[in-house]
Amino acid sequence: MDIYIDESIHDRGNFIVLAAVWAQPDEIRMATEALSKCGFVPGRDEFKSSMKMNGNSHAQDLREHFRAIIGRCKIAIGICAVNERHQLMSLAASIGKAIASQNRAENGIIHLDQGIKPQSIRLPTGFLLRADCDSKTVIGIQLADCCAHFIATILLDELGVARKMVPARRVYPGNDGDLELAWELWASIRYALAGNEPIGDPDDDGFHEPLFKPFGLVFSDGCDPRVVEAARRRFGSVWVGCIH
Repeated sequence: MDIYIDESIHDRGNFIVLAAVWAQPDEIRMATEALSKCGFVPGRDEFKSSMKMNGNSHAQDLREHFRAIIGRCKIAIGICAVNERHQLMSLAASIGKAIASQNRAENGIIHLDQGIKPQSIRLPTGFLLRADCDSKTVIGIQLADCCAHFIATILLDELGVARKMVPARRVYPGNDGDLELAWELWASIRYALAGNEPIGDPDDDGFHEPLFKPFGLVFSDGCDPRVVEAARRRFGSVWVGCIH
């Protein structure tokens, strides 16, 4: 189990998102191919969520390729306050514990991006830490960067801090209206956000409602209560049934 983690920092929402992407070798291969297809050189160039997107068709295309790849992976989320940036490695360890609790037969390597301050942490049995990864060569970190930006965009919308609309035809062909970008992003990665455990009891026929607990959602002790509440509303359960 290779888990790639990167952060997205948002002062206006008073939160930092750590996105942990569990990617298989096939997804890493697809990400490498997407870089080349979009005019980037793997190992030299990289996707950065902070890169200019407006008027940059290559970056936009790569972001959409990465979104499709992320949707094939599994995503766990850690959230803390902005002033807890020095504790990100501990938050990453908490994410690892949440993932391990659902996947007890798995061992894993947690890959952390450069710049995350070293701390003394305890990982789940069978898990190893690979810190200070260069995202240019560890391409899974680029997927995590992209994913962290998506999660942060959804959370900013849920907090009412930033809301962006996009043409509804991107999801519903022929529809001339608009819909929230946050909803479009959530819809495209919701299966990756879902864990294995359904919420609620089965019905009389033995079937569960298509609502699942998240693959992983953890908060720091100092996380802003408003952010915790908003994140739990949006990510605390994952609907995997029909939404159209």
